[in-house]
Amino acid sequence: MNIKSPISVDIIQFYTYNCDETDDSAFIERFPYDDRHDFLVDGNFAGIAVRIEVCNNRPDKGARRNISLTLVDMTLRCTVATQTVKVNLAADGYKDVCLNFPAEPSGIAGDHTYKLAVRDQTAGLPLAESVIHLLDKSTMGDPTEWYRICDGGIRPSWGNDVYRSLNTIDTHEYLVRFVVSPEICCLLLPVMPELEVRLYYPDGENVKVFFREPFCCNPESYKDNRWTIECPFGTAGDINGVFYAELLCMEYPVAGFVFDSLSDEDIRGVWFGHEIEPMDEYSLPDAKALIDRRFNRDIGADSIPEADSLDDAIDRFLASQSEGPDDDDASLADGRAETEDSLEEASEVKCAPFMSLDHLTGLRAVKEKLSVYERVVRFNRMRSDKGLSVAAAPLHSMFLGSPGTGKTTVAKLIGKMLHQAGVLSEGHVVVRERASLLGQNYNSESEKTLEAIEKAQGGILFIDEAYQLCQPNDPRDPGRFVIETLLTALSDDTNRDWMLILAGYPDEMKRMSDMNPGFKSRIPEANIYTFDDFTEAELMEIAENYLVRNNYTLTSGARKALIARLKADYERRVKNFGNARHVMNMIQTEILPAMAVRVVGEGMTDDKSLTEIQEADIPAAAPMTAPTPLSRRVGFAV
Repeated sequence: MNIKSPISVDIIQFYTYNCDETDDSAFIERFPYDDRHDFLVDGNFAGIAVRIEVCNNRPDKGARRNISLTLVDMTLRCTVATQTVKVNLAADGYKDVCLNFPAEPSGIAGDHTYKLAVRDQTAGLPLAESVIHLLDKSTMGDPTEWYRICDGGIRPSWGNDVYRSLNTIDTHEYLVRFVVSPEICCLLLPVMPELEVRLYYPDGENVKVFFREPFCCNPESYKDNRWTIECPFGTAGDINGVFYAELLCMEYPVAGFVFDSLSDEDIRGVWFGHEIEPMDEYSLPDAKALIDRRFNRDIGADSIPEADSLDDAIDRFLASQSEGPDDDDASLADGRAETEDSLEEASEVKCAPFMSLDHLTGLRAVKEKLSVYERVVRFNRMRSDKGLSVAAAPLHSMFLGSPGTGKTTVAKLIGKMLHQAGVLSEGHVVVRERASLLGQNYNSESEKTLEAIEKAQGGILFIDEAYQLCQPNDPRDPGRFVIETLLTALSDDTNRDWMLILAGYPDEMKRMSDMNPGFKSRIPEANIYTFDDFTEAELMEIAENYLVRNNYTLTSGARKALIARLKADYERRVKNFGNARHVMNMIQTEILPAMAVRVVGEGMTDDKSLTEIQEADIPAAAPMTAPTPLSRRVGFAV
């Protein structure tokens, strides 16, 4: 005889509570249960609360049943605890049941997997089960560092193309897509920690929440260590407009992008780099303003808030409220690397429009140090406004790094920041190098140097490859006059309305500093910034930023070929590897010309042909050759 239970369990939800949260039954019912299955716990962890929804499947008869809930430790393969409750259900009725399993004395611990099994004890039948994972924060660390965010976009349910924004007024099914790369702490786990997607609708009120574990779309994804999380949603005539999709890990925001379902056209591509950073706090007006900035729409002067004070200006600097650089001011922010060679030819470089350092690819160490420096500047400003004495922060700095790592770009941003903070009266940047500082006649170098310092008043004098000023093996080297003039100017404490930045390769700059102790006394260790070479992933991000900015797309094959090319170039890089400049040169002198020859040769004029880069357009890496005795790889000993 087959016995069938008249009841079912449709919902099982969990919540992990801490020592400061009461486990009284009245409060257990009010815990914020949701559909997550992974929980981050620490030393305050006190237990697991459970909510189940029990339904009577009989429409004409009530039910009275005994239900057992058993918590099983799947890691140790043992039962932790069992609790039994009695439920009385009206015909076709349902009831919420909430109870808790205290960590003590049950022995519930982090880094373990648990299964909740629900049974109808009256009929002796299983009803449902669900598995949760407890992740120990002391061993896992900060959830914001568990995954590296690659990109995000919108995929139609009926195809594989990914879009940045859509043009739809009808009812359609789409998927929010994020692509991530798990870090080592995740790869060591038996399962990937689940991620949460929150989709904020255009009405500004409705929020859809999904919990998903990342998956690999195809075998190639495993090789590239790229995992995907996709969550469905629908559009309709009355729910179209600006959406905001946010990715969270253990309730910590790690990525986000805005998209428009009422765009002028379907815009194929993905959001990545600084475009996929989460908003500090969601609001519909901010989301609309952000999508306008992303697509360079003319949103009108009235919609751009003006700063009420210098402190507000610095707040905007930190909050990345930037409109981006001019077309004439190339920047790593949008993938157009700062070509320092072109700046060397200019006598004066005006600052780019207001823009945040956060928009730049890479430069983590530089960003951390500048964040501290900016707060010192703000602190001094606050004391000054109160009439208190201020110990002026030293300005003069050294930038250590290879060509193409963004040194000139960062100098321009610093000039803008210090100008808006009232430290520098203008904030412009004057770029010089050895050749432009040496005079026509021997011993006239001080004239050119003094002229450069005069032009830099109110701003920054940026001397690139400054180590070339020091030629110790040449007793008649005119560069020593430039150094002496600079040191004299640095010792003048009455003139604080300018800043000197000496830039160049790390080893060479250190030797110059050791030979000229005056620089060490005027440029403190805190003002020495190291610009690391870009990683392979960061070089790819710069390339994709540039291509998207200039209305190019990559096919799947082209993207893989470009990754392979950059990987090969990175692995064989030598001391003068151009970093971002290398990427720009490759795109402009190799990829785009190859694309032009192919498209024109085939007589194609459609939009797709004029914008889509194919695998054949990506040049293969040159055959590996042994480095000459004079070359060495950056970051390795000679």
